Amino acid sequence: MVFGFFKKLIKYYVDKLIHWLRMKRLDLQLESEVKKYHQKLDKKVKKPKIVQSGKFGENGWSISIGNVDDKDTEN
Repeated sequence: MVFGFFKKLIKYYVDKLIHWLRMKRLDLQLESEVKKYHQKLDKKVKKPKIVQSGKFGENGWSISIGNVDDKDTEN
């Protein structure tokens, strides 16, 4: 009777371990697929160019993102 209990207990924890390992494998596969997707997306999407002229707080300081012409914001 005691051996049957230990046998069921060991089987329970082995099943839990196998389930955990499967979930970890799935998680790693999903992370890999998402990383590949983001790499493909980064190649397709043009990132804006950020240009800063002058120092922050000085007269005439400006920042441009992309092809923005912000001449009208100068003092």
